[in-house]
Amino acid sequence: MALGKVLQDYAHVFRDKAFMRYTLTSSLAFTGMFAYIAGSPHVLMQLHHIPPQHYGWIFGSNAFGLIAASQLNARLLRRVDMMVLLRMGVSTVAVAGISLAILAAINMLTLPLLLTGLFVFISSLGFISPNASAAALANQGRKAGTASALMGALQFVLATAAGASMSLWHDGSALPLAVVMGICGTGAWLTLHQGRTASDCV
Repeated sequence: MALGKVLQDYAHVFRDKAFMRYTLTSSLAFTGMFAYIAGSPHVLMQLHHIPPQHYGWIFGSNAFGLIAASQLNARLLRRVDMMVLLRMGVSTVAVAGISLAILAAINMLTLPLLLTGLFVFISSLGFISPNASAAALANQGRKAGTASALMGALQFVLATAAGASMSLWHDGSALPLAVVMGICGTGAWLTLHQGRTASDCV
């Protein structure tokens, strides 16, 4: 009986279109970060010959950008609507991801452009994850725990799929990393804007 109730709760949450919309938006953006984690060591250290000891500084600077954006998001929420910040973050990762993919495809993804695109993409997650999570869980009530678990599971399923796709596509260039991040950013933007209602508008 307990298992049946748990499965029933999961099914109920899974059918909630608003929950799935915000969850997939966050998950796709989150997946772009996992693509970065999986692919950037090869791209930066092998292709651009960044010494391993210096790669840590690059990784750390992107992590700092994410933390700083999260803190800025918390402050801005006092006077800016949550959906405005979410849409801003999603639009930014879409632009950053698409730019990386295009530049890689035409062989113009220089190191400065690569580092800039990665920093912008990762930092913008600070405006996406907290706001999308809050929007997804806002109306779940007693099912908030179930919804949160499902959100985490979907994030890691998509992240695993992205890592696997990059391994299968690995061609020694930066193209797989850039394209996967571009797909994730674009997918997050399309998902957020699908079924947008008047209540989202500010």
